[in-house]
Amino acid sequence: MMRHYLLFSLAYLACAVALVFALREQPGVLLQGAVQTSLYLLRSFAEWMPILGVFLAGSLFLTRKFGIKERILPTLYALLGCLAFSMAFSLVKTSIPYIQPFYADPLFADLDRALHFGVDPWRITHAIAAYVPPAAIVILYFMVWFLPAVFLPVFIALTDTDKDRSKRFMILYVGSWIGLGNLLAVVGSSAGPVYYDRLLGTARFSDLTIALESSGISASALGRVQENLWQFYSEGGQSLGSGISAFPSVHVGLAAVTLLYLWERSRLLAPFGVVFAVMILFSSVYHGWHYAVDGYVSIAVVTVLWAALRRRNVAIATYIPA
Repeated sequence: MMRHYLLFSLAYLACAVALVFALREQPGVLLQGAVQTSLYLLRSFAEWMPILGVFLAGSLFLTRKFGIKERILPTLYALLGCLAFSMAFSLVKTSIPYIQPFYADPLFADLDRALHFGVDPWRITHAIAAYVPPAAIVILYFMVWFLPAVFLPVFIALTDTDKDRSKRFMILYVGSWIGLGNLLAVVGSSAGPVYYDRLLGTARFSDLTIALESSGISASALGRVQENLWQFYSEGGQSLGSGISAFPSVHVGLAAVTLLYLWERSRLLAPFGVVFAVMILFSSVYHGWHYAVDGYVSIAVVTVLWAALRRRNVAIATYIPA
């Protein structure tokens, strides 16, 4: 299965490269940026290994009867697949405005306000965040999220011996990244609240800008990333993790995938998954990356796809004798 994932990732990367050469200027520079993205992810994964090692070692011990050596090669396939997949996604994401220019921000901003009884959701999150250290929100959204979101296939290959569950979540993982981050992102092409005023020349989210500055977010690493992303978008460039796309939220979508996976692995892990997904949704709105509806749609799409995959497995098991 992980070998198929690696081959799929390479095919996805080939399509992304072709897209870049067809739509973008200086494709060589863009490809270099995508390679840097993958190398950064690999280094980040390595930096977390001392902490992850304890958890992975425990998982391997509990599943030792299924063989550890047999999982080494699939794990290597999964790691290489993750790097190729992230490179491809980065290239496609930065090309979305060239396929479909941003147009849907007013629609989502109005919908957000209507769904929350005439109040912009970012105001609600900032009122709640008065009791939460902003630095903790930044760490959660940037550092903690990327491990399960990017490297879930590695964890599955190394620790999960349930073939049906592994296959189901690999489909869900790939489908969430591409379905949410590429296909639906083109359909609902939008930049997000933090870029709304610069994109449309308005002052609708000026209070959000002031709130981010007063909380220290604008001066943090996250604030610098937001500025860099806008600069790369304005200049048509590509760098580490660059690309602007609000609808739907891939961050929230992959957090939902993580929640569902933890729920299936152990009911004891489910509460951690719920807290993680809620905090990612909260953070995405708090920072102005996303409209709340971006996260709601992502959760709905991921849940429906997961339910369909589970029903498919049940249907197959019904007609295939043990």
